[in-house]
Amino acid sequence: MPAYAGHSIFWAVSDSAPSPEPREVSQAAPRSGGGRAGLFALAFASGFAVLTIEIAGARLIAPVFGLSAVPWTAVIGVILMALAVGSHLGGRLADSGAVPLSTVLAIAGLTGALPVLGGGFPWMARDVLGFIPGAIVSAMVLFAPPVLCLGAVVPYLVQADTESLGTVGRRAGDVSAAATGGSIAGTFATGFVLLPAFSLPVLLGLTSAGLLLMAVFSGRILGRGPGEGRLLVGALALGALGYTAAQPGSGTLHAQQTLYSAVQVTEREWADGRLVREMFQNGGSSSAEYVDTGEPAHEYVVASQRLLEPVIDAAGSMLVLGGAALTLPVAFQHRRPELQITVVEIDPVVTDLARRYFAYGDRSYPDIEIVHEDARVYLRSSQERFDFVYLDVFDHLLTVPWTLVTSEALSDMAARLGPNGLFVANVLSPLAGPGVGFLEYFRATLERTFADVHIYLTDTEADPVVTQNLIVVASPKAGGAPTADWANEAEVTAAGRVLTDSWAPVEYLQAKVFLRGLGWR
Repeated sequence: MPAYAGHSIFWAVSDSAPSPEPREVSQAAPRSGGGRAGLFALAFASGFAVLTIEIAGARLIAPVFGLSAVPWTAVIGVILMALAVGSHLGGRLADSGAVPLSTVLAIAGLTGALPVLGGGFPWMARDVLGFIPGAIVSAMVLFAPPVLCLGAVVPYLVQADTESLGTVGRRAGDVSAAATGGSIAGTFATGFVLLPAFSLPVLLGLTSAGLLLMAVFSGRILGRGPGEGRLLVGALALGALGYTAAQPGSGTLHAQQTLYSAVQVTEREWADGRLVREMFQNGGSSSAEYVDTGEPAHEYVVASQRLLEPVIDAAGSMLVLGGAALTLPVAFQHRRPELQITVVEIDPVVTDLARRYFAYGDRSYPDIEIVHEDARVYLRSSQERFDFVYLDVFDHLLTVPWTLVTSEALSDMAARLGPNGLFVANVLSPLAGPGVGFLEYFRATLERTFADVHIYLTDTEADPVVTQNLIVVASPKAGGAPTADWANEAEVTAAGRVLTDSWAPVEYLQAKVFLRGLGWR
C-alpha cells in the first residue's frame, strides 16, 4: 500500500541577497488550544482515512472487477493521482487563505459518501467501458474526490506549523511523518480489524462522518470554516446513511466482509422454478444447493461425479482445494460414504456459514476434514497422498488465483497424487473469442505436468463464446484418465507460454472475457 505523505515549503528570496536570512512566516489563522498535537492528530487522521478508503474501495468494486492485479492497480493508481493533485492544489489554497482547511475536510466528508450512494456505478462502468477502463473510471468517480481533498491536508498543516524558514524542513518532516504514520495504522486497522467488523457501507459511512468531525476539530484549532452544528448533524446523517445502505436486500440471508472476501448467502428461485440457496464470494457464485433436497444446483458438481464414476468405487481419499459451502465434498461423500475427504479452505468464516445455511450443517460428516490454510502452503507442507486432487478455487466471477495454475503449483498437486491418482479442476472459460486465451495457456501448463489431459464441457449446447464451467481430468500416466463417451471434450489446443510462478498473467488473460461480455449459460 502506498504511504500517504506530502509537504509544502515556503521560501522568501530577495533579488539582491543570495543567502536570505530566515524570517517569520505568517500563518493563515492563529492556532488555538491543541497546539502542534492537534495538527499532528489531523495529519494522522487524514492518512488513516486515505488508506481506509483505498482498501475498502478495492473491496467495494471486487464483486465487479475481482481482487486481482487489475482492480488493485486501478485503485492504487487513482488514489496516488488524487493525492498528488490534492497536494498541489492544497499548497496554493493554503497560501491564498481563501478556503479554510475545515471546509476542505467538510467537502472530503461529503464526497466520501459517494461509494455508499454509488454502489451500482462499477457495474455500469464495466458494461459501458469494459473491464480495465471501467475499473479506473469507477475508482476515479467513487474514491478520487475525497482523497483529493485529503491530499490537501498536509500543505495546510505544514503552513500552520511553520513559524520561520529556519524550521520549515523539520516542521514539514514532522507533519508528513504523522500523516504517513496514520496511513500505516489505517492499513493494518482496516485490513485486519475494520473490514471484518463492519459491512462496507457502514465502514465508508463512518469514515465520511469521521471526516466531518475532523472538519469540526480543524475549525477549532485553526479557526474559520462551516458551522459546527451543521457538521455534527452531517456526521450523524452520514453514519445513518451507511447503516441504512448496509441492510440486506430481499432474499439475502447473510452478508459479511471477511479477511479474504465479501461473502453473501442468498435464497431465490432459479429459472427451473426450484428454490436455491447460494453462496457468493466477491460477486461470484461459489456454491449452490436446492433447498428441498440439499443436492448441488451447479451442473459442474454433477458432471464431475459422472466423469469420475468409472473409478470412484476404487478411490479411498480425496483432496479438495477450495471449500466454500462444502457442496462438492458433501456430494462426493453421499456418492461414496467410504471416501476420506480433506478440504483446504483458507477462510474459516465460510466454513461456519456452510454449517449454518447449507447441507454440510444438516448432519455430522466425520470423514470430511476441514483444514483452514492457504492451498499452496498446504501442498508444500503435507506429505499425504490422495486418489483425487480437485481444484475448485476462484477469487472473482471467473478468475482462478494465478498462484494455483502455474507449473509449480500443478507439480505440487501432482506430487500429492497416489499411484493411480487423478487431478480434477473446475475452470470457467469460453471456447472461442478473446477470452479463450487463458484456457490455451492453462492447457499448455497442464500438459507440461500431466501425460494425459482432458477438458470436458458441462453444457454441450452453449455457444463457443459463452463462458461456462469446464472440467479438467488429468493423470500423470499416459492413458491414465478415464474416458467419458457421453461428454464432449473442449476443442481447444495448448498455445502460448507455460504459466510459472515468475510469469502468470492470469488476470489479464481472463479479463479478455469481458471484452465481449460474459454471456453466461
